[in-house]
Amino acid sequence: MSLTGSKSKVPADITSLLSTSEKTGAQLRNEKVEVPQLEGKSFLRSAFQDMLIAMPHIFAAGRKGEEEGLGNEPKLVIAFDEAHPLSKLSSQGFRPLHILGRVINSYSRKNDAPVWVVFTSTTSQVANFSAPQVIHDSQRVAVAGELLFPPYTNLSWDQFAIPLRDISANDVAKFHHIVAFGRPLWKSHVQEQVVDGVMELAAQKLCKSKTFDPKATNQALAVLSQRFGLDICFGHPDAVSYIETGVASHLRVCFSTTDDRIWSFTGYPSEPLLPCVAAILLHETPGHLKQALLVLREKIDGGMVEIGQSGELTSRLLLLLAKDLFVRQKPSKGAIQDLHCNRGGDTELLDCQKVSVIKFLEYLFGTTFWSKAGEEAKTVFQHAYINFSHWVSMTEFISPSDNLTAEGSSARCNAQEWTLRHWHRTSAVQCCHLQPLVDKMIPIYFDDPVLDSDDMKRVSQIFISDQAGKNRNVRELNRITRTHDTIQCPSDLPYIALLLDLNVVLDPQLNVTFPKRHPAHLETDRCLRIYASGMSNTTFPFLNQHADVASLLRGLLSRETEAPSQTTLQALVKFGSTARLHNLRWEAQKTSQLES
Repeated sequence: MSLTGSKSKVPADITSLLSTSEKTGAQLRNEKVEVPQLEGKSFLRSAFQDMLIAMPHIFAAGRKGEEEGLGNEPKLVIAFDEAHPLSKLSSQGFRPLHILGRVINSYSRKNDAPVWVVFTSTTSQVANFSAPQVIHDSQRVAVAGELLFPPYTNLSWDQFAIPLRDISANDVAKFHHIVAFGRPLWKSHVQEQVVDGVMELAAQKLCKSKTFDPKATNQALAVLSQRFGLDICFGHPDAVSYIETGVASHLRVCFSTTDDRIWSFTGYPSEPLLPCVAAILLHETPGHLKQALLVLREKIDGGMVEIGQSGELTSRLLLLLAKDLFVRQKPSKGAIQDLHCNRGGDTELLDCQKVSVIKFLEYLFGTTFWSKAGEEAKTVFQHAYINFSHWVSMTEFISPSDNLTAEGSSARCNAQEWTLRHWHRTSAVQCCHLQPLVDKMIPIYFDDPVLDSDDMKRVSQIFISDQAGKNRNVRELNRITRTHDTIQCPSDLPYIALLLDLNVVLDPQLNVTFPKRHPAHLETDRCLRIYASGMSNTTFPFLNQHADVASLLRGLLSRETEAPSQTTLQALVKFGSTARLHNLRWEAQKTSQLES
């Protein structure tokens, strides 16, 4: 299809209207706009009718469905991917979208066949996908202050995910299970249950490159965000451009937009395949992890990435990187640990495999850990495993206050199901900021043949509290309990409480206690309590072999510094936002003026 005279000069009256967007809707309705005619309109309509006649088994079924109330189900979908270039204005005064829109209108007018045309794009420009006033009369609505055709972002999630009861907790690391979570793109590329090509595709889309460059800011942050739940400070001047680039090029998901399209809500939801791909990229060469963490430190120092009030980001990095490094010491044979794997769907992903709690804590805290905890503790946890590959963030308490009154999908699932679902997704939890007592939860699964075969009765938790003060908070460890009103995770199995006092500099310590069994003491109260203070090689011996990582993690413990461009004015207009002098002493304004 083409526009008659499309190669000629645009009429003067149309050209003039292109620059009069400030006119009111009434003015535009009263002006006559020359609308170019489409060539081949009758041929197009005839061809469309011929299609309907040639495929009665499809479109006749659509009319039958209409009688049954199913007439809106599409029978033919024409999809335009990366559609945003269609809205770019040509040198001749029109956009390709104008022609395409009129083509669709010409064959669909006076025809109720269920033929859909879908425009998709990862760039935020698609949010402005509406025609200019001079071409479409219907755009007069937009002149009145409303935008046409809001983008559709509710594209669902986990369409192919295997139901919880249909797969054993021991099999959740298998590729065919992990690839089914998240967007359907990954599962749709699996051919004959073979891994081949899917991991490479995911890496290329995550990085928007065939190779990972850890020094490239957007690539490094995309890879780290998939695993460590980076929180972006939306007041930072670079935040908007980073988020838009992330959605357009690095698999960040747009959840919704405001009606005026000014704000969009985005993030990296739990999608277990991508954290595994990100882990492979980070550990592909010895220098990748260091370079990516340097990029992260720069963004934290500049104020774009938040570290949390108590060093929550640092502990997320510490714990998950410790697991990464542990499983890569002696990776299990046959596990997927590179992007070019070409095995069957039953192959396990290295970063989703279950890891012995006994061996992990020994790696994290040193070979003397279990001698401090005692033989009974080691025996109790001999069948306990963890498998987390990424962190997800909560927005409310683990057990919200309306737990007893909420109904339907708003009701809280029981503690066992909550824990088991995170195990199946290989996710660990970053609690909301106001959650009392604990800041994180890592699922534990007991693969003990003595226990009930029901997986829901085999789960427990590691609850973690983050502290970033200079003074020790060892007493806070004994306050951690999983029966608190906002937690409510009772179980017949023991659990672990870990307090990380990472910012303590002097005399780092590691204390471990485990109560001895008493005939009158319920099993539900048995807790291995661990107090670890200081980001030191003494507390965390594995850091001895990774000096660069240790140094960077210590640097992240401090609060983010003010941006280099911070002025006295910028500090004072944030009066009261902190208890620091530069946000409180207005006398500094005079001092600043004298110095300048």
